[in-house]
Amino acid sequence: MRLETFTQKTINDRQHDALVSLSQYASTLNDPAAKNYAVDDWEERTDTLLYAFYKKKRFDIFNILYHKDTPIAMAGAYVFNHQPIIGVRTFTHPDFRGGGHWCQARYILPAQIDYYDEQNYKTVWLTFNDYNTRLVNFIKRISEGRSSHLGGGPKKIYQNLTWHDEPKTVQYTKQIIAELKISDYKK
Repeated sequence: MRLETFTQKTINDRQHDALVSLSQYASTLNDPAAKNYAVDDWEERTDTLLYAFYKKKRFDIFNILYHKDTPIAMAGAYVFNHQPIIGVRTFTHPDFRGGGHWCQARYILPAQIDYYDEQNYKTVWLTFNDYNTRLVNFIKRISEGRSSHLGGGPKKIYQNLTWHDEPKTVQYTKQIIAELKISDYKK
């Protein structure tokens, strides 16, 4: 696995192609978030990842994970109201979601946590749309120590989460919030 980190100022042509390719694939899935990855007419569609990346310049950093030379996972991170949010517009190719790959928790999220630690932030948030209840429930079970099988995956990120009682509006969307104290993660 190879992780690459870039911004809208440092992205190269190969990374751009990987970003578009992953977005195109994600947009074809039967998933509520698929519309967020549309690549057709993205310059006029404010809800797409490409618009947020290139037009809004939203992300402080963006990561793409490669298996061999194939892009398989991605996510961005940025600060909203003085609070870093990691794992934004997260996507992992379905072939790499199971099987102990843990693409986000093993590679992407640690890189984003390290980035904000270097910027002297104390906490980061993971945010989830309300339709991600299955994922939220799975991660909550890990954070509460109730998950019986973790497939040997990295648990440190998820075990140290504190869940906010009420959803918060982030970028005009209600989000379920999990907070991670960077010092707890670094222990």
